[in-house]
Amino acid sequence: MPSTDLLGSYFDFWVSNMGTNVLETNTKPDNFNLLSFLATVQHLQIQFLPLAWDVGRGLVGIGGTSRIHQALMDINTSFAFKTFHKRHIPEERVFRSLTTEITVLSQPFVREHPNISQLQGISWDISPDDDKPWPVLVFEKSHLGDLYHFVQHSGKNMSLEERLGLCSDIGNAIMDMHANYIVHGDIKPENVLVFRDKSGKYRARLIDFGYSSRYAHDAQQLELPRSRPWNAPENEGHMPMWTPAEAVKSDLFCLGMVYFWLLFEPHLRVMARPGQNVRTEDILHEVKQELPKHIYDFLKMAAISDHGLETILLRVFQSLLAYDPHERESERVEEFLKAMNPQRKS
Repeated sequence: MPSTDLLGSYFDFWVSNMGTNVLETNTKPDNFNLLSFLATVQHLQIQFLPLAWDVGRGLVGIGGTSRIHQALMDINTSFAFKTFHKRHIPEERVFRSLTTEITVLSQPFVREHPNISQLQGISWDISPDDDKPWPVLVFEKSHLGDLYHFVQHSGKNMSLEERLGLCSDIGNAIMDMHANYIVHGDIKPENVLVFRDKSGKYRARLIDFGYSSRYAHDAQQLELPRSRPWNAPENEGHMPMWTPAEAVKSDLFCLGMVYFWLLFEPHLRVMARPGQNVRTEDILHEVKQELPKHIYDFLKMAAISDHGLETILLRVFQSLLAYDPHERESERVEEFLKAMNPQRKS
């Protein structure tokens, strides 16, 4: 293993040659490798944990760049292990994604955020293909799994109030990231973990920052993945690179899609064709362009008793699900978050 002095020197050399601050995360992928990753880990003071990971662990969720498995270490301790798809992604891109994620997760506001999953440290996965050690990100446990599977199974009978609470948690994380110049890039139910707090309330925490970008100026070029049906309509392969402003607008559309699915999932099948037996996200994909026309009807089906909140949600969906990115406004999300928590500081 390289010495501390060597890693420190390499970190300085790497940052100098990139011509960028370590907090920016859009550097060309051929600058990333195991040594640069280790240097970043040392600089960010992230712990290496004496934990072994094995392939038999239960799958918690799947992100765009990784898989998350949960492991029971003893009767009281459980961790989620995030491994990367090495067989399908170039090695440089794997380390780029790893470096991006640990950089974002090491930001002070992220470390203190109640709605962002906390990085516990780094472990190692020995590849069965070539016996190489690969980094594994270790997160806090989630016995309820990701939002997608939770809503489909143990959480399918959630009340509207509980669904609104999860929407609020997700919005808190995204809006606070945007306020700190970070674009998530891949907002979808699989990238949200669900927990129960001490009072028994469901809480949501955002995960998978492999496609995130922390930008330093408005002209910076960012890359975004495409996760259907959650992706923005402008993200259909026509834009290889994005400005921060464009990426934020894309994030807002994805957030609107997750909100729509989470709140109205029990009612979405009314939009399926007669005899059609498909997943609710497939229905969303087919009717995505028509969703703004049906917002009012779905709000009525949800039977929201608070007329003021219903009006706010109408404005939220009309804004976030607009096909014109310029019509999507962060202020509408903040209005909803403030209604859910009057003490929130925007």
